[in-house]
Amino acid sequence: MKTVYKLFHATVLTLCSAIMLSSCDSFLDTKPYDFTAPETFYSNESECTAALAGVYYTLAYEKVYGNNYSCMISNVDDLSYYQRQSGQLASQVYGNDHNPGNQHVWGTWETLYKGINNANVFLENVDKADMDESVKTRMKGEAKFLRAYFHFLLVQGWYEVPIRKTSFKDVNNSSIEATPHTDALDWIIGEMEECVNLVDDQTYDKSPSYIKKNTVMGILARVYLWRAGYPANGGQPYYAKAAYWANEVKKSNKHKMNPDVEAIWRNMASDKYDTEYNESIWEAEFIGNRTADGIGNYTDGRIGNVIGNLQKCTKSTGNGYGYGFYAATLILWDLFDKNDTRRDLSIAPYWYDVNDNKKTWTNKQIVQRSCGKFRREWESSSMKDKSYTPENYPILRYGDVLLMLAEAENEAHQGPTDLAYECINEIRQRAGISKLEGLSYTDFQQAVRDERARELCFESLRKYDLVRWGIYVEAVHDKLGAATQDKRWATGNQFIGARDYAARTQEKHQFLPIPTKELDVNGKLEQNKYWQ
Repeated sequence: MKTVYKLFHATVLTLCSAIMLSSCDSFLDTKPYDFTAPETFYSNESECTAALAGVYYTLAYEKVYGNNYSCMISNVDDLSYYQRQSGQLASQVYGNDHNPGNQHVWGTWETLYKGINNANVFLENVDKADMDESVKTRMKGEAKFLRAYFHFLLVQGWYEVPIRKTSFKDVNNSSIEATPHTDALDWIIGEMEECVNLVDDQTYDKSPSYIKKNTVMGILARVYLWRAGYPANGGQPYYAKAAYWANEVKKSNKHKMNPDVEAIWRNMASDKYDTEYNESIWEAEFIGNRTADGIGNYTDGRIGNVIGNLQKCTKSTGNGYGYGFYAATLILWDLFDKNDTRRDLSIAPYWYDVNDNKKTWTNKQIVQRSCGKFRREWESSSMKDKSYTPENYPILRYGDVLLMLAEAENEAHQGPTDLAYECINEIRQRAGISKLEGLSYTDFQQAVRDERARELCFESLRKYDLVRWGIYVEAVHDKLGAATQDKRWATGNQFIGARDYAARTQEKHQFLPIPTKELDVNGKLEQNKYWQ
């Protein structure tokens, strides 16, 4: 199942560094390798497959979906907080106490641009290969889409960034200015739309590892929603396009909601693909655990370890260690009906002590509970590394597509359509809660926002939802700040950090600062307006 990353680790980890200048630091600190060169490498399908694996591998770095981007940067919001005392949040991005010199902000920025450069090198050289043209077209579509997606993560995270359309070649001529926010989004949209009919629409249908047509269309809906909302403020035409692309995924009839609400998460933890429902459309894949795999194939994923249920297990044959850093806030808890099957999935009602004993939280222990979507007990290996795991991370799920479609329909038509109700009620039906009907535009808008919270919490989406809805500061500073004063909020040092995080939150924290290291070497780049 893990073909992409096994191939990469077996043949490409050194090779990509050798053939792609992107393996050096972003734009500078070049470290050339005497191994081979693009001019002599891209000769056949095997070599191109290895190079494309290098582009995909960007997703699996610890600095991207392995931890930094997925968790530290994107998983602290009004629903999820970093469950540690305030001093441990000082100077950290997950405490909104960071600055442009923060190492985690820099690490993710640097790694995403490496991925962009890998894609550029691939696209500049793949046409030389002697291979079937249909395979070449599909590979070009995947690389082109990944390049656009990496740019989207940067634009969504940092506001205005350089768009890099060609590979890095000259350390002395690498400076480039930031592309205006809306111009960058329009370029990303154009690139992705070109990929819709280039990528696979059959062979990869039941594998969330690879880019396929529904992946592209689903992510296009996400980009269009961002283009419609704050700060691009494109409005109705872009909501209509978001609805179009989300509906194209729905109309394909290739994905359904699995009636077992836990199944998708058990599968991601235990290296299984659900080929019946295909609810997971795109995942960041992780392999190995540094302990059980004797041939050295592993990635740097910490899903289940830094985010996931609290598990203090010390036995090597036990359930595995989980720090439980990311815990639910009272805002998230109060959004769930007691009969909602997602509540105890998303907010784990138990934890494990050092002896692997299962401990149940009391009814009064709410904010103590960790994210439950990622649980090391679900990993299939009996030998587990303390910090690194093979658990996959969701990038696009069918539930997200349905909720994007419901939201976009309501916004585009200034009121919920039959299709909007169909989509949101399909989500609610799986959760075991009542259907919605007869709502106004405003009431349906709030219903979708609340449903996205319940369905998609702890999946690196909420912060960006709050930003594009224009309510990030209100949600975190005001509402979460008030929630931390609720008498149900634990008062120990481990829970006070959330109060300081909320109190520190300002308008600038909607976006990340351009890293100091980048500003030092790119003379044409200026700090984004939120951090000036």
